[in-house]
Amino acid sequence: MDLSEYEHSKFELPEVLRSASALLPNEEYERRQRIRDLQARLAEDRFNLVVVGRFSRGKTSLMNAVIGSDRLPTGIVPLTSVITTVTYGSKEQVVLEYQDRGMRSQIPLEALPDYITQAGNPGNSKKIKVAEVQLPSDVLRRGSYFVDTPGLGSPILENTRTTESFLPEADAFILVTGYESPLSEDEVRFLRGVSNSARAGSLWF
Repeated sequence: MDLSEYEHSKFELPEVLRSASALLPNEEYERRQRIRDLQARLAEDRFNLVVVGRFSRGKTSLMNAVIGSDRLPTGIVPLTSVITTVTYGSKEQVVLEYQDRGMRSQIPLEALPDYITQAGNPGNSKKIKVAEVQLPSDVLRRGSYFVDTPGLGSPILENTRTTESFLPEADAFILVTGYESPLSEDEVRFLRGVSNSARAGSLWF
């Protein structure tokens, strides 16, 4: 599905969801909640494009190239330890959402490595749920959220768990792999999991 088809489908979905909700019996609480969750995502006009792959595959470098920026920190060792979303904002800033406290705070973009990298926040000891990077980039104006994830197969087990727990939030995936080696066990497991998911609309390489 390309972006034009996505836009067309997005405008049709609210009526489909309202009709589906009206047909459900009152005791179908779980299904009603799932419909409400979908309606909320449509209202936010949010499309999560999640970038996944083994550590040191170049996921963050790819995202920097797509958004035409070098604002996300990169390195040659397992680096990203926190889910990092990149979305449109009128100015450069980072909004941090914490795991336990339900609290949000703002930091300058220059301070981002202190919160999302393994060096600045080892094993996510600062308990960051999501770091939302807001950039005034035209490619992000249509509600797309590019999502950078900790590498699969990282020697830091918590990083892999963080990525796997976020996958149900994805609308589409980019799997970044290497041309010089076959798919790893972690990448094969990821592909099998995605193929069984009804959530993701497409898988890109």
